[in-house]
Amino acid sequence: MHRVASLACGPLSMLPHSGAIVSLLGICGATMRGSFRDIAMVTVVGPLLALIVVIALGGAFGAF
Repeated sequence: MHRVASLACGPLSMLPHSGAIVSLLGICGATMRGSFRDIAMVTVVGPLLALIVVIALGGAFGAF
């Protein structure tokens, strides 16, 4: 249950006020507008796909 919950809340790090995102954009000299698609792919789509796989495996094989 902890694995599923931690994967499900992972995309919350995509929020614009996240310290990691603000630091990343500052170091790279990028803007939120220009980098939004790239950041979304890494922080939302990736964990969402992992969450779907974990839920499917849990449903197919039970607790593992």
